[in-house]
Amino acid sequence: MSTNRIAVLPPSSPGIVVNGIRPLAVTKKQAGIALGSVKTLQRMLWSARHRPDDPWVKIVREGKPGTECLIDTASLEAAYARLYRGETPPLMPSEQKAVFGKN
Repeated sequence: MSTNRIAVLPPSSPGIVVNGIRPLAVTKKQAGIALGSVKTLQRMLWSARHRPDDPWVKIVREGKPGTECLIDTASLEAAYARLYRGETPPLMPSEQKAVFGKN
């Protein structure tokens, strides 16, 4: 079993590379590794599904039993650039309740 090597470089660089190749789409697991934070990726995916006015990433294929969620590499790199500039994806509803208290 081979180990995938995933690298994320600063926004001015070529971007996400898996085993020396830039893929068109990455799995949710690969995206989490590339970003370095699964929670941040979850927020980006929530935004893509529930906020069409400000999607952080483009979901190519939703994950279903037996298949993985695929995320467009270019959109993930753009999201990384947004993080690099200091933006943050919106909190998920469960996090909003924890931060702001139950209303």
